[in-house]
Amino acid sequence: TNNNDGKGSPLLSVENLVLSLQFLQAQDPSILGQDIPSLDSSTPATSMTIADSVKAVTEACLKAHPSISTALSRTSSASPMPSSQSVADDMANSYFQKIYTSEQSIDEVVDMLKRFKTSGNAQENEIFACMIHNLFDEYRFFSKYPEKELRITGILFGKLIQHQLVSSITLGIALRYVLEALRKPPSHPVSATTSNSGKMFRFGMFALEQFKVRLHEWPQYCSHIVQIPHLKEGYAALIEEIEGAMTENTNSASGSVGVAPSDGNSIISDRSGHGTMGSQGCGDVPSLVNIYPCAQPGANGNMTSQVQANGGVGMRIPANNIVSLNPPIPPPKKTAVFGPMLGKAVNGKCDEIQHESPPDAILDRVQFLINNVTMSNVEQKAQELREMLDSQYFGWLGHYLVVKRISTQPNFHSVYLAFLEQLGDYGKGLIEAILSSVYFNVGKLLRSPKITTSTSERSLLKNLGSWLGQITLARNRPILQITLDCKELLFQGYETGMLIAVTPFVAKILEGAKNSIVFRPPNPWLMGLLSVFRALYGVDDLKMNIKFEVEVLCKNLGVKLEDIPLRTEDLAKRLPPFKIRNPDFNTKSSQQPVPGPGQNAPGPPTMVESQEGKDAGITLPRMAIPGAALPVGSPSSSVASVQDQQQTVIPNLASYVTINPSLNLLFQQLAAAGGSGNINNAMLKRNVPVAVDRAIREIIQPVVERSVTIACGTTKEIVTKDFAMESDENKMRKSAQLMVANLAGSLALVTCREPLRTSVSSHLRQLLVSNACGANNSGSNETPNPQLSDQERSVIDQCVSSCAQDNLELGCMLIEKAATEKAVRDMDEALAEALSTRKKHREQTGTPFYDMSIFGNGNQRYPSALPEPLRPKPGGLRSEQLLVYEAFQRIPRHPNVGASQQLSSGITPESGAGGIGSGSNTGVSGKSGAKINIEALSSIAMKLNNAVTALLGAAGPRASEVTLRMLPPDHEVKQLLLASEQVTSSAVSNGVLSSSETDSILGFAQGIFKRLYELRLSEPLRLEAFVALLESLNKCCRQLGQDLGTWATYAPTETDSQRKLHCTVLLLLLRSDLLQVHELDDYLCKSIDNGTNRVWLEFTLSFMRTAILDKNVNPQKMPKVLNTLTKIGKGHSMANQIFQLLHLIQDMGEPTGSTNQNQEDVVTNMGGLNALVSKQDRPTHQQSSSISVASLTNLAEATKRASEAIGAISRDDPQGFKRQVTLLLDGWMRMSNEIVPVEKTLKYVQLLQQNEIGKNEEQTERFFRMCTEIVVAAVLKNATPSGTNSKPAERKVLNYTVIDSYGKLLSLLVKHMNSGGSNEVVATERVSLLNKILGITVRTMMAHYEHSKMESKGMPLNWDQRPWFRLLLVLVLDLNAPSALLDPISYGILSVFGSALHVVQPLVIPGFAFAWLELISHRMFLSNLLLLKGQKGWALAHQLLIDLFLFLEPHLRKTELTDAMRHLYKGTLRVLLVLLHDFPSFLAGYHLSFCNVIPENCVQLRNLVLSAFPRGMVLPDPFTPNLKIDLLPEISKSPAILSNVAGPLNAIRNDLDNYLKNRQPEGFIDGLLPRLFKDDTKEIDAPRVNALVLYVGMQAIVNQQNSQISHSLAHTAEMEILKKLMELNDGGRYITLNAVANQLRYPSSHTHYYSCVMLFLFSEAKDEGVREQVTRVLLERLIVHRPHPWGLLITFIELIKNQRYQFWSHPFTRCATEIEKVFESVARSCMAPGSQRSTSLGSDVSQQQPAIS
Repeated sequence: TNNNDGKGSPLLSVENLVLSLQFLQAQDPSILGQDIPSLDSSTPATSMTIADSVKAVTEACLKAHPSISTALSRTSSASPMPSSQSVADDMANSYFQKIYTSEQSIDEVVDMLKRFKTSGNAQENEIFACMIHNLFDEYRFFSKYPEKELRITGILFGKLIQHQLVSSITLGIALRYVLEALRKPPSHPVSATTSNSGKMFRFGMFALEQFKVRLHEWPQYCSHIVQIPHLKEGYAALIEEIEGAMTENTNSASGSVGVAPSDGNSIISDRSGHGTMGSQGCGDVPSLVNIYPCAQPGANGNMTSQVQANGGVGMRIPANNIVSLNPPIPPPKKTAVFGPMLGKAVNGKCDEIQHESPPDAILDRVQFLINNVTMSNVEQKAQELREMLDSQYFGWLGHYLVVKRISTQPNFHSVYLAFLEQLGDYGKGLIEAILSSVYFNVGKLLRSPKITTSTSERSLLKNLGSWLGQITLARNRPILQITLDCKELLFQGYETGMLIAVTPFVAKILEGAKNSIVFRPPNPWLMGLLSVFRALYGVDDLKMNIKFEVEVLCKNLGVKLEDIPLRTEDLAKRLPPFKIRNPDFNTKSSQQPVPGPGQNAPGPPTMVESQEGKDAGITLPRMAIPGAALPVGSPSSSVASVQDQQQTVIPNLASYVTINPSLNLLFQQLAAAGGSGNINNAMLKRNVPVAVDRAIREIIQPVVERSVTIACGTTKEIVTKDFAMESDENKMRKSAQLMVANLAGSLALVTCREPLRTSVSSHLRQLLVSNACGANNSGSNETPNPQLSDQERSVIDQCVSSCAQDNLELGCMLIEKAATEKAVRDMDEALAEALSTRKKHREQTGTPFYDMSIFGNGNQRYPSALPEPLRPKPGGLRSEQLLVYEAFQRIPRHPNVGASQQLSSGITPESGAGGIGSGSNTGVSGKSGAKINIEALSSIAMKLNNAVTALLGAAGPRASEVTLRMLPPDHEVKQLLLASEQVTSSAVSNGVLSSSETDSILGFAQGIFKRLYELRLSEPLRLEAFVALLESLNKCCRQLGQDLGTWATYAPTETDSQRKLHCTVLLLLLRSDLLQVHELDDYLCKSIDNGTNRVWLEFTLSFMRTAILDKNVNPQKMPKVLNTLTKIGKGHSMANQIFQLLHLIQDMGEPTGSTNQNQEDVVTNMGGLNALVSKQDRPTHQQSSSISVASLTNLAEATKRASEAIGAISRDDPQGFKRQVTLLLDGWMRMSNEIVPVEKTLKYVQLLQQNEIGKNEEQTERFFRMCTEIVVAAVLKNATPSGTNSKPAERKVLNYTVIDSYGKLLSLLVKHMNSGGSNEVVATERVSLLNKILGITVRTMMAHYEHSKMESKGMPLNWDQRPWFRLLLVLVLDLNAPSALLDPISYGILSVFGSALHVVQPLVIPGFAFAWLELISHRMFLSNLLLLKGQKGWALAHQLLIDLFLFLEPHLRKTELTDAMRHLYKGTLRVLLVLLHDFPSFLAGYHLSFCNVIPENCVQLRNLVLSAFPRGMVLPDPFTPNLKIDLLPEISKSPAILSNVAGPLNAIRNDLDNYLKNRQPEGFIDGLLPRLFKDDTKEIDAPRVNALVLYVGMQAIVNQQNSQISHSLAHTAEMEILKKLMELNDGGRYITLNAVANQLRYPSSHTHYYSCVMLFLFSEAKDEGVREQVTRVLLERLIVHRPHPWGLLITFIELIKNQRYQFWSHPFTRCATEIEKVFESVARSCMAPGSQRSTSLGSDVSQQQPAIS
């Protein structure tokens, strides 16, 4: 069949010809027997029938194509081959049988048919044709098929269309069959003859589902489908999808040919008038097929259509088979759309379902329950939920859990899963509700337009994916495709640029399969998804974080990535994404999208500069470059282009390129080894400029565009605001230019560095490999062989690395310059109108200019929200404000001249016309070479790791005990660390590092940091070694210390072991000063999330405790963490741990506040504290207090902060609120003064509760504050004078009736607070209400005190504490009295009172000191607190006494006390006497911390504490003759120590422990004394010495038996330390001896040991002054009034009676008559009457040792 033009292009494929003939031969005989009518009405009809015409056509075709005889044998007798046809039929039938018996899958059959179709084997061609023919013949019987076989047939039928196995006419028939089937009713047949019509519809749906993706090729066919009524009604989603396909191809309709019915006939032709049949030379690409509605059989049975071909062959086809064929044009481009076919989760209803909420009371209880559920109480909480919540509220609870918990708390997923497990059958509905909400929110997030840009939304989606996998796959429950098609989700994410969100989501889902029995590998569903991940992993330019998600998934599933079958054919069928500005890809602007299957690859781009230079605004001269039509990034295809490559678009670039001369050595070594001589310095000089040029042009457009856009937007907003009232347009222009240039240049610089390094490396490697291979093959005509030797490749790699690094600054400078210039131009354009307006206004009016447009938008936050100093003001910016913009002036940057040029020529190149730079000399003389040797550091790190491995291997099971401090200085590990310090020190000495060298160090350090989190806690040495290496790097690169804090926030912390490792790493980094404490403070504060994140709260408490004990951090520098812990401590489930940490901080003597006030400000603020002292020459608190100035200032300013807070809150009080409260209080006062029934009183309380008092935070705060202010004012106002001779503070008598009534009201509110729920809930509510009441009361009191202080100019002498004392006393009495309602919460009540009293301690409100002491010592408070079971209240009582002593301390250090302080001191003594009598164990347990804050001159006060001994112990009489202390049963027991002994020693503890164990390090003793001084002073730190003395003694007692003390005391490491302390000056020795004497208490191992120590120091002292001080310390404690500690008496009696010590022979006992009398008096009081024998305290005394053993 030829065209008339004789070109012989085929119009019909052989396959289509066979199918057409078979179709004609298979027609009904009644049709074939009809006569063919004449085309001309004037011509009589011929006698030829249709059958005759078919036979003639068949014979003509057989003559032209004999090869089709076999295929036509079934219907034609021209070439009968029954045997061949029979074999084909049998084979076809066997394949169908395999399909229906599931022996062969449909996909396998489709692949087989593809092979048969394109095979040259005749038999396979016959089988293919036979199977297609049989399938079409069976169409009439599909309605009788069973359901399974119908489904298989429909899928196979659809896949034939999808995979283009049928085309042209056959394709039209297939589509026609599917359309007819779809038109059948889906159910409820109309008549018996159509009883199986439902099956036909299902067949159509099965088939249509398979080729939906091709529907966009046939828009007319789609229009017929969407017109089917029952499809519109029941399958709206399908119709919507098909209509979308039609919309995408509206433009393709103009290319198709319509059908115009005329006289019952349809003429089918193309636009040119030439009829077509089949496809244009490609039978696999179908033409557009338009199928029109056909007349029903019988309506117009004679209707035919004539198909007019070029050869004039006419054929009659029944009207019900009319097919219109269009020219075979390529299918139109399809646009990727995200959403269709992803399942109900994504395509479902977008409206959120409103779930029924439970009543408020139950709602609050459920939320409280969920907030407190943990792994340890899930069973209990599950039972509580069953009891309180009905299943009808599961929808609300499921939504709440998903939105508030599951999506934001991934660390608690395991807890919530365990909780759901415990719910059992009751919770099944809840699981379904949760799943429904998860799917809804997943769809909502996937549809969000911000999902690819918002990290928070992607984080939520990822968390939901993790939960979805755990609640479905992990429980062997599938995720149905109809709900969420995960595979299609990945494919559409690939097409639409959403992989950045979709990949982590699906990966987290699949992670749930690792715990599944069904879905773990090799589950086909899972492996199918993994194969998609594997295909995506191989996509070019895919971002590393997406690939990382795939790697993590494989690791979690235990599958190797390379073991996953790689099937790229599915991905190849998808639309290729456009990679430019695609968030899924790292692309360069010059790259083109990868052509997908079936698409023509784009042609080579034109010169890149033509577009990029215009877009980026970079003004680079253009040069004609031969071969510039090649895509940027592609090496030249011939060796001849090497010369061309020497030219660059950026002029004179080669003059500035740096090539390291040390590379010549590599070239020489390569040549000596027999390598190619073509790799040389000359080749580098040719190619490096080209590579740099290409790399710059490749990335400059996106970098500059992004930087300029951000900088211009920011600058315009700020400048418009600041210069709103500036008339001078020149000032505005200059300021805007300076700011935008700085911002754009800086942003471009940081953005382009890494991409530029990568791009230069890539281009240079391509050029070098191409040149090397091309040169090696230049002598032959063969294609260049890319195979290079390993040595050559190694040299090329080194050259690439060196040149890319050396020239990075040059490229960055050029890009920065381009960004700066474009930003200035764009800024001028953006501000052109504003500048023009100002100029016109100035020239025309001369009046000041006001731009009021910035105030016009009511929704705009700024400038109205700005503080007053920052708002625009008339007259424009002042000169000092303009300095802010002038500071944006950038220092010009110049490219460095390569070292090779400096060495070879000794000069720097000058910038020519149009060259780079400004013509100034460039380069840094003497510093152009590399200052840091990264290779050397890498080698040291490797050797260090090996050395540690060898050492730990030798240590065996004790490897976990080895630390860096244990190693001697000459150990290999220490030497390697020393070598690393030398490398970094040399870098520092060479000058400031360049930015490229800084980047190299940071990259190396990041590798080490990542390695830290791959180590084990059982190898502390390795951790310390790597941290020490980082410490060395930090010395030469301070940027490292800043970046480490950021890196630490991304460390893995998902498991408990990871968090423990993270804690250790943070402590090591903190110890080495590698972490910024303020960054750590922010990080921990954010992580604990106000206490809601229990895991991180536990982590923070553990970390803080360890860091504080080790003295790694000053808590003062972490205010956010401490403030958060203080805020959440009350009422939190971990309140005990928080409370212990806060007390630890205070016990350590660390301030918990922070201030930067100077000394003068501190003195001013401490006026209130000094008010009680009348002497003008008294020392101030900060001069004589043991706590820091910062802490004192923080406490003194607490009232000021409270006053400011109260003032801010009170401004929001409603008008008339005070009057309303006054009326309420007046009603209560009248009621309380009358005898009224209890019911009436309770009704009043209920009335307050109904008005949200106690429930609503704001209302409660306002009501109680106002009430407190009213009642206190009323008491003070109604005071009456008591007499004229009274002192000012005592002149008035107060009437407390109002306060007593108000206190009663508060007590009733607490007692009867009950919102329903369990006893635990009610108890919590009552304690919480009391906490609010006392908090508001003490804040109001502090504000009242501050107001009085301000009125009296800092000295609030007239402030009356009595009303406040009365109010708190009433509450203490009422709420701590025995009560059935309050006894269960007595601990909570006492804790709240204690915390409130701690807040208003005397250092905060000195004027409240007497009332405060009365309150803390009241029998209803202190006694109850100390009597709590388990000593729960001891820590709080201890804290309050510490508060008292800290206030007294600076006053007691004075020689004279004021009357007020003397009374306060006496009251304190009485309190201690009561405690000594009733609670001696409390005083004895905390003796160390009490002695730390009791001044040395308060001997009696200290004796009271040290005389305490446990209840039940009977002290032996110290005057008993021959008393043997070592035989007492109590001597072998150690006393209970509740104070923190080791805390003050953290800075020296490691060295101390090492010395006590093995006397290492040797220099510890010599360097000990300076380490006992306070920071930056020469003053001894008394608490540290006290702790050291006690700690050393405790270690000594553990290491030796009591009986050995007398023999080994002088030879122990502990005694060496104590002897060393005797070398301190007199003040230091006095503190040390007092510390020893503090341990001489009741009979115990401590008293025995320290008594021996005291006597040993006396006898062995070489200095008489030491003996005199020992005597002084003992004597001054004995000359005061009793009580005297038992151990003190024992020691002194032994000293004066035992002749070994020759006490009376020392001159200091008789230096004066008065002194001699004192000694004799004390001796008489300490010795029993008539005693003549020395008291022997030991049974076996050596000649060199004291008598105490």
